[in-house]
Amino acid sequence: RDLGCLLCLCVCVLQAVKFEPYHDSALVRFLLKRALRRIGHFLFWFLRSEIAQSKHYQQRYAVLLEAYLRGCGENMLVCFSVVFQLRQKLENLQSSGLPESFRVPYDPGLRAGALLVRSKHINTALQQTLKSEQLSALIRAYFWIEQCKVMASKKKPLWLQFKRADSTTLSKDPIGIIFKDGDDLRQDMLILQILLIMESIWETESLDLCLLPYGCISTGNKIGMIEIVKDATTIANIQQSVVGSTGAFKDEILYQWLRDKCVSEDKVRTAVERFLYSCGGYCVATYVLGIGDRHNDNIMITESGNLFHIDFGHILGNYKSFMGISKEWVPFVLTPDFLYVMGTSGKKSSPHFQKFQDVCVKAYLALRHHTNLLIILFSMMLMTGMPQLTSKEDIEYIREALTVGRSEDEAQRHLLDQIEICREKGWMVQINWFVHLVLGIKQGVEKRST
Repeated sequence: RDLGCLLCLCVCVLQAVKFEPYHDSALVRFLLKRALRRIGHFLFWFLRSEIAQSKHYQQRYAVLLEAYLRGCGENMLVCFSVVFQLRQKLENLQSSGLPESFRVPYDPGLRAGALLVRSKHINTALQQTLKSEQLSALIRAYFWIEQCKVMASKKKPLWLQFKRADSTTLSKDPIGIIFKDGDDLRQDMLILQILLIMESIWETESLDLCLLPYGCISTGNKIGMIEIVKDATTIANIQQSVVGSTGAFKDEILYQWLRDKCVSEDKVRTAVERFLYSCGGYCVATYVLGIGDRHNDNIMITESGNLFHIDFGHILGNYKSFMGISKEWVPFVLTPDFLYVMGTSGKKSSPHFQKFQDVCVKAYLALRHHTNLLIILFSMMLMTGMPQLTSKEDIEYIREALTVGRSEDEAQRHLLDQIEICREKGWMVQINWFVHLVLGIKQGVEKRST
C-alpha cells in the first residue's frame, strides 16, 4: 500500500529533490530504496524526463539515475536497454517525416505497422530478452502489426498494439499504447496522479466514483506513452457514427449506445449507475482542477458505462480563447445527452439525477477538507516549467474553486448552482461539439482526397 501511495505522489516527490541542499539526502536514499523494491521502472523514466527538461537540475537527477542503474540488476538493465531502443525507433519514425499516405484518419493499418518494424534489430532484441522473468509485460509482447496506425490528430501520434508472447500471463488481451512526440506529458501525469489522490480521498468517505486514471508516462523531452483503455470510445465517435455531425444535438444517442452494449436490463441498470457515479466524479474533479478543452473527443466512455476524461492540456482555468473570448462556457461538462442517461431533461428531475447531485456534493465537500494537500502538491510542481503552472496565481484557482473561507452550506449551494448553470447552458456545449465534429470531418475529407 505504501508503494502504491508513493506512485500516486511520485511526480511531486521528485520535484522535492530539487530543494535538497545536496545531491545525497534522506529523500534521495528513500526513493532509491523504494525504486529497488518495486517502482524502479517508473523512476527510470521520470528521471530521464526530468534530465531532458529540467536544465538547472540535470546533474542532480543524472546522479540519482546513475545510482539506481548501478544497483537495479542485469535483468532490469536489459529491459531498459530494449525499451530505450524501441523508444528511439518510434521517435525517429515521427521525426523523419511520415509519407503522406500515412497521414489519414482512416486506419493506415498494415502500412504503418510495416514501417514500424522495417528494421529487424528491435524484433530480434525483443525475442532475445523473452527468457528473462523480470521483464515488463510490454517487452514480453510482439507488435500486432495489423493494428498499428498513425492517428489523425495534429501531432501524428502512433497507435501501437502488442500481442502477448508469454502464455503464462493472466490476461490474454492485447496491450495498447499511444506514442506521442511533441507534447509535454508531465502535465497529464500530474493530473492523473491528482485524480488517484482524489480517488483515495473519496474512498475514505465510502465514495467509489469509478475514476479511470489510465497509464501515462513521460519518457523524455515532450515524448511519452499513454495507455489505451480497452472497450472504450469517444463521445464524438458515438455521436458521429449514428447521424454524422448533427449527432451532437441528439440527446438519446449516448443512452441508446449503452443499451446496445448491454445484453440484459440488469446490465443496463448497472451501466447507468456506473455512468452516474463516474460522471459525478469527473464533473467535480475537472471543476476543481480547472480542466478545459472538454470537447467530445476528450471525453470517453467504456462499454460498461464508465465515463472518463483524457488529454489535460489546459488546467487551472487556463482555458483556450478566441479573440479574447473564452471557449469554456460552463463550469464542467454536463450536457443534455448525459442528463438523458440519468433519465432527465431540461429543468425536470429524476431519482438518478437527484442521486447524481448528492454524489457531487459529497465528493466536493470531501475535497474541501483536503484543500491544503492539493495546493501543496501543485506548489511543488511550480519549478517544472509547465506552461499552465508557472505562478501562485495559477494555484489560486483551486482555492476559488473549493470556495475556501466559506461555510459548508455555502459551498454546497455553490456547487449546486454550478450544476444548474451546466443544465441551462448545455445547448452551448452541444454547439461547440457540433463545430468540433464538422471541422473533424472536413479535415478528414481533405486529407483523404490528398
